[in-house]
Amino acid sequence: MGKLRFLLAVIIGKISAFLLDKIFKRGTNTPGIIMLKICPDALSRFVMPKTTICVTGTNGKTGTSNLLTHIIRNSGKTVVNNSKGSNMAPGLASALVTQCTLSGKVTADVAVLEVDERSSQYIYTEFTPDYILCTNLFRDSIMRNGHSGFIFDKINDYLNEKTTLVLNGNDGISGLLGEGICNRVFYSVNKTDKSTETCVDTVCDLIACPKCNHKLDYEFFHYNHIGVPKCSHCGFRMPQSRFFASDVDFENGTFVFNGDKGESLVLPFQKGNFFNVFNITGACAVCRLMGIDLDIIENSIEDLSSKTGRFENKKYNGVEVISMLSKNQNPISCSQSLKYLESTDNEKDVVLLITDSNDKVHGHEDISWIYDTDFAPLNNENVKTVYVGGTRCYDVANCLEIKGIDIAKLVLFENYDDLAQEVSKKSIVGRNIIVYFELYATGVVEKIKNALAQKGDEN
Repeated sequence: MGKLRFLLAVIIGKISAFLLDKIFKRGTNTPGIIMLKICPDALSRFVMPKTTICVTGTNGKTGTSNLLTHIIRNSGKTVVNNSKGSNMAPGLASALVTQCTLSGKVTADVAVLEVDERSSQYIYTEFTPDYILCTNLFRDSIMRNGHSGFIFDKINDYLNEKTTLVLNGNDGISGLLGEGICNRVFYSVNKTDKSTETCVDTVCDLIACPKCNHKLDYEFFHYNHIGVPKCSHCGFRMPQSRFFASDVDFENGTFVFNGDKGESLVLPFQKGNFFNVFNITGACAVCRLMGIDLDIIENSIEDLSSKTGRFENKKYNGVEVISMLSKNQNPISCSQSLKYLESTDNEKDVVLLITDSNDKVHGHEDISWIYDTDFAPLNNENVKTVYVGGTRCYDVANCLEIKGIDIAKLVLFENYDDLAQEVSKKSIVGRNIIVYFELYATGVVEKIKNALAQKGDEN
């Protein structure tokens, strides 16, 4: 009976995926939702490819999984991934059903699957990944994820001894995953010109030794709790990294990737986005473990977000508009995105669309996370105006004032249409507009761009 249910689920999943692609021209989770309704254990019934890689963590999952997919495809292998769907069980089922036989055998050489960290219990119990790359663990949505320790347990409790974990050696939280359970390989980033002796950020989620609970010391910090932790009481240290990044050049946007066989590559990263150094290093580590040649990796490295709309740069009638995804309810992601403002000397206006634009629909947004966010880059003298949009704009403004941001810079709009028109009206040729937007605000970003384009047409 189970085989028949799975066969029916695959057939209907394929038909729905085909029709939805033709109608909406984009990916959707609907095929996977239907499949799991018909056959709840469908994920366990797929015959997975020879190599299955899962990418999880609080920040960097999408960019890292997309880069991995790109490099592996350039190596000549076929890849199935869930970039067009969600990173939960229905999204994975939707991706797999598009590249499998009626019996459920996945026809791609490799599966690269982005996995929501809280969904581990519903994914890793259904199939065993060959590799799990965990980018990091930070505090995230309080109402959904609670605390990084809670998410740590969600992942750790469902790991399989046959899986190789690829872990961030600068993260004393996610870097403890899999101890005594499975093989672990570490990657890290060496000290840079911007590393600090103390944590200069609002949030540091690891201040006590995870082994003895005494106060933890750090050789240096990259950002938040990412750095080199050590305990003078019990001697705790992170394991040595087999792969690491060195010689990070923030001005030119390059770094050196160092492999475990003495090999090295000079690679580019998106200037102003230090996350990318970690993401690229982690992806390269997995590729080297798979035996992919250095020259293929070198020729494959691209801007991690250029194909996802998460970072876009375009000019409208002499005004350069840079739009950057800033994850809602995620203070670390938002803080690191804002540091981009410090990487350019151009005059700029900033648009903050960082609170839930669908708040009335979702009806659950907790805005306490903005008080964990570092907004100091907004005080840069090159930032002339800060537009704040959405129904929570006054909450954001209150937080900014408490944090010492110059309130004379602030312009508030509850209505997104009015915001778009004002940004366009006050735009100045030669002055950049930097738009930070949460996932559901892509439509608002388009309104701003369209208003700027129309301004040029009118002129």
